[in-house]
Amino acid sequence: FFGTFAAAPQALKIIQTRQARDVSLVTYLFAMTGGTLWGVYGWLEGAPSIVFWNGVSLLMCASIIWLKLRHSQPES
Repeated sequence: FFGTFAAAPQALKIIQTRQARDVSLVTYLFAMTGGTLWGVYGWLEGAPSIVFWNGVSLLMCASIIWLKLRHSQPES
């Protein structure tokens, strides 16, 4: 549970400040890769809870990446 929602505070901070320049894109790409691999493992092992929680984790990481790309551009 805690690992899945570890990205939530970062997402909230980006939403509040509308600034993500200092957030590492590579970190969240690595986290998405790890979540994807764990999800595949869960699927191959027939473990729906592993698939579910890693799917949620992927959504969290994807939202951080989207926020990073959206809020890293200088405002015009």
